[in-house]
Amino acid sequence: MLDPVSAIAFEIQASKGVFALLLGSGVSFAAKIPTGWDITLNLVEQVAALRGESCGPDRAKWYFNTFSKQPDYSNVLDQLATTPALRQEIIKKYIEPTQEDLASGKKLPTEAHRAIAWLMARGHIRVVLTTNFDRLLELALAELGVHPIVISSADQVAGAPPLVHAGPMIIKLHGDYLDTRIRNTAGELAIYEAPIEDLLDRVLDEFGLIVCGWSAEWDVALKAAIDRTPSRRYPMYWASYGETRTAAAALIERRKGRVVQINGADGFFEELAEKVRLIEDMRKPHPKSSEIAVAMLKEYLPEQRHQIRLHDLVAGEIDHVIHELDGSGFSTDTWSSPAFADHAMRYVSALSTLLPMAYTAGVWSTPEQAHQWVDAVKIFAARMRGVAGSTPLVNLRALPATLLMYSFCLGAVVGRRPRLIGMMMGAVVDFGNNDGGRMTLGDRLNVAMVIADGGQDHFKSIPAYANTALPGSSMISAILRPLSRHELRNDDSFSAALAKLELAVSFGWLERQAEGGNWTPPGLYAFKDNLTSSILGGWREEYAKDGMEAELPVMAGLSAIPKFDQMNELHRRFRSIR
Repeated sequence: MLDPVSAIAFEIQASKGVFALLLGSGVSFAAKIPTGWDITLNLVEQVAALRGESCGPDRAKWYFNTFSKQPDYSNVLDQLATTPALRQEIIKKYIEPTQEDLASGKKLPTEAHRAIAWLMARGHIRVVLTTNFDRLLELALAELGVHPIVISSADQVAGAPPLVHAGPMIIKLHGDYLDTRIRNTAGELAIYEAPIEDLLDRVLDEFGLIVCGWSAEWDVALKAAIDRTPSRRYPMYWASYGETRTAAAALIERRKGRVVQINGADGFFEELAEKVRLIEDMRKPHPKSSEIAVAMLKEYLPEQRHQIRLHDLVAGEIDHVIHELDGSGFSTDTWSSPAFADHAMRYVSALSTLLPMAYTAGVWSTPEQAHQWVDAVKIFAARMRGVAGSTPLVNLRALPATLLMYSFCLGAVVGRRPRLIGMMMGAVVDFGNNDGGRMTLGDRLNVAMVIADGGQDHFKSIPAYANTALPGSSMISAILRPLSRHELRNDDSFSAALAKLELAVSFGWLERQAEGGNWTPPGLYAFKDNLTSSILGGWREEYAKDGMEAELPVMAGLSAIPKFDQMNELHRRFRSIR
């Protein structure tokens, strides 16, 4: 399994803007801005001095012996300053840097603030909730030329844009230290004003949450808001330095949050930002953008005079991808789930231009033009032959071939070119004795078959598909959906096209297995009973009318009677156990 920070990074990068941060005083600790507890103990010293006493080294014990209760940040502060304005003056000295502080780098943005600022500038994080009064995050954002919307009081909520349209936003739940309305005392922390409460409820309901540096000990209103959040659509992660305190542990338990052990806010956010950056880099398209490549392909495909240019365009991109894969250090020596997930996502990234080209070629190619794509899939499929190492990682080397095959064939489904699918699925390749011997591309590169010893389950190593029944098929679906967005404009039309392709692949497998075989690689169609029944019924009628010239035999490359009854029985059996 992926380590927790990598898993969060994948989710943040894949779901841009979905997560909000909740930051407490622990995030500013490295800037030498004291935590609430540190301020409390320092204030205890001042209370003792006003009483003409010395509290000694154990300040908390002195306070307890004197007042018969444990020192409480808000209560101690309330003894020293009775109005918000006076409390503001006391707080200033803990937050604003002196010349000496500036000279020594204190009370300035930390690596955590800069990492968070980068995530916000890139749009990965749009909303930050914070109990801190300081302006370190605003300063870090200013260094990047980003000026966020800052809400630190109820009257500022009305003038703020809706969350769905807002850019980077910082919501300072306890106010800003330069505003006399900052919240410090227990009474002030017990309830928020209605506009702040409403905004907080929206953020907690509509965003996932990553908590760091907040103890949950004092903030009654904030704990209550988290508790009453009706939605669990996105997860809550709690970055904890050491054991979580009682209040935090109880809140995490109630919210079904996930604790992530960290060594400090700086290291956590630096690592998180770096991993998001690496995932972004892995998914960047080749400089010749996919849109340009697809436009050129569409221009060349119908014109006979452009066939040499067409060949060179496709061959050039294939060579580029192979060069990138050969030079990227995809080690197959040692198995690990993180390595599998990392390799899989890098393969997808490397094909970011070639996959939309393959889909477009499937929609518009002639059989003569399709040969180049069949040969390309063969080339990528051969990459797992003769390679030593961990079997799943070796098999995964053929994933680019699987992705190309599905992209091209989905295009052919959309373009109603079943013969192109039959050409691709029925092409025979010698995969070697250790990898099945001579098999068709459709049989060996089916996403349920491409990884031996575990099949689709290995794709659960990728966080986005960890909780899916058919993770390989789910990944294929997620990759293909954007390719076909212009032709298949809604989910129903996409599901129908993908189901037709998956069923054709399954029929091919059924025919080419030994007589009496009772299994075929499943696909997402198996979860769509009505859709599957409709497609199978339509194919059966076509076969009764047109025989082996009907769509299904042509698509699946069949040379025998389609096994409709057997497929229905396998689908019925799958429904009963899923």
